Amino acid sequence: MAKEIIFMPLGGGQRVGASCYYLKLGENNILLDAGTGKKDGIIFVPDFHSLLTLPYIESLGQINQVYISHAHADHVGYLIQLMKEIPKAGVYMTDITRLLCEYQLYDRQYLSGKGDETRRLGTLSVFDRITEVSYMKLLKFSSYAATFFSAGHIPGAMMTLFRYDKRNILYTGDYSIDPTPFTDGCMLPKNLNIDILIMCGLHARHPGYRKKSDKLFQEVRKVFDFAVRKNISVRCYVPQLSKGIEFIRMLNRYNEYHVPVYIDPSIMNVVYKMERLSIPVLNEDNRVTGTDFPTRSHIYVTSDITSRPMGGYLDINIDFSLHEDFPQMKKFIKQLNPRQAVVVHCAKPFFGENTTIEQEIIKDGDCRTQFIFAQENEIYKL
Repeated sequence: MAKEIIFMPLGGGQRVGASCYYLKLGENNILLDAGTGKKDGIIFVPDFHSLLTLPYIESLGQINQVYISHAHADHVGYLIQLMKEIPKAGVYMTDITRLLCEYQLYDRQYLSGKGDETRRLGTLSVFDRITEVSYMKLLKFSSYAATFFSAGHIPGAMMTLFRYDKRNILYTGDYSIDPTPFTDGCMLPKNLNIDILIMCGLHARHPGYRKKSDKLFQEVRKVFDFAVRKNISVRCYVPQLSKGIEFIRMLNRYNEYHVPVYIDPSIMNVVYKMERLSIPVLNEDNRVTGTDFPTRSHIYVTSDITSRPMGGYLDINIDFSLHEDFPQMKKFIKQLNPRQAVVVHCAKPFFGENTTIEQEIIKDGDCRTQFIFAQENEIYKL
C-alpha cells in the first residue's frame, strides 16, 4: 500500500497572496513558500494555527524543510519571521532568489536606517541558514529526494520535484513556458512522469484571459515614443523590483537613440548584485539617480512610488504579466499529463466566466488528470 501524502494550503489557496503550503512526505514536514499578501492596505500571512490543529504536527519546530520557489513577496514575504520560529529547519532556494530575498527583506529596511541594531543582526543571521541550490541538483533526505528545475518567470525561480515512495510530486511555484527578459522559460526533462502536480494556477478560472506576449515591448515603445518623438521626460513606476530590472533590460535592448535611463537606488542595488552573479543588466546609457539630471529628455525608472526628482515628468505606471494565460496553462498540463493536479494560487473568476482549466482538460480523451482546487486550511490526502 502506497504511503499517504498529506497536503494543506496555509495561504494562497483559491486566492493570491500569502502562498504557503504544507506537504508531509513520510516523517518529513515540508513547507512550500512563505509569503505575505495585502488586502485593503492590510498585510495578511499564512495561517499556521490551522497547521497546529492537525494530528501530524504539534509545533512549528517540527518543520524539517522549507523550499522557496522565487523572490516575489507573495511567496517569500513571511520568510524571516518563519525562520525565527523554526530555527532547526533547512531552507532551500537558488542563489539569485536568496540575493533578491535578502535585498527585499533585509537591505531595504535596515540599510535605510530603519530597525534597531539587535533586530538587524538577528535578521542578518537568518540568511546564514539558507542553503543555496542549483538546477538539476539532487538532495536526499530520510524518506524522499528533491531535484530543482528552472521555472522561468523571474531570475532564480525554481520548480521542485520530490521523489517519494516511487511517486513524483512537482511543485511549480510561479512559472513561465515562454522566454522572459532574463529567462528561457521553464525547463523540465522530457518524458517526466508526474504523479502529482502542485501548480500555481493564477488564471485557472479565466478561460478568456490571453497574455499579450508583446505587452512589455508595447510599454517600452510607449516610453520611447514620449522620450524621443515628443521630447518629454518620463517617470516610470514599476511596482516590483524584479519587474523593474526586466523593464530596464528591455529599455536597454531597444534604446537605439541612446536616451539616458536613470535608475533609482532601490532597483540599482539589486542590479549591482545581479551583475556580480554574472547576470548583465546595465549599459552605457544607464545612470544611477543623483542630483544631476540632463536638460534633454530622459527616462527615470523607480520602484518607490514616493520617489520624484525635481522637474516635470510624464508619469507612466509600468506593469506586465509574467504568469501563464489559460491556453499556456492547458498546454503545460497536457504535456505533463499528471495523474493528479492540485491547483493553488488561483484568482477568482472574472465576471461572467464559469469555466475552469479542469473543464477544458477533461475534453481531451488522452488526459488522465484529476483536479483538486485546494482550499486553505483543508487537508488533502494525495
